[in-house]
Amino acid sequence: MGLFSKRPEGESTGAQMRRASAILMSYLRLTVEDLRLTAAEKLTVLFSTVTYFALLLIVGTVALVFVSIGIGHWLAATVAPLMAYLYIALFYILVLVVLVVFKRQLLIDPICRFVTRLIVEPPRPESDQNQPEDETNL
Repeated sequence: MGLFSKRPEGESTGAQMRRASAILMSYLRLTVEDLRLTAAEKLTVLFSTVTYFALLLIVGTVALVFVSIGIGHWLAATVAPLMAYLYIALFYILVLVVLVVFKRQLLIDPICRFVTRLIVEPPRPESDQNQPEDETNL
């Protein structure tokens, strides 16, 4: 039974148009609902990933502070304490410079790839586009 099935005896063109418009409205409602559910799924993945990396950054920062203090104390046994902490500061300045210089390769491109992979569906090969999705190849 399709949209343009045979008209039952006695059904007027107006009744057919009302039935077709009801089917079209139902299709549009289902399409909007599908879009809403897809958007909710994509936003859930995006927000959970952002939250995960924010927590990872916070815990990693705290751990890095304590490791830096430990390395500073360890270096202070061989050089002057002031120089030990300056060496650690110099290391972090070098890391900062590397992040600034390679910002695109280290930060922008991976984030862009993640968001694009999340939002845009990969194109299907042409051989798959000709076959209905629910048929199986034997």
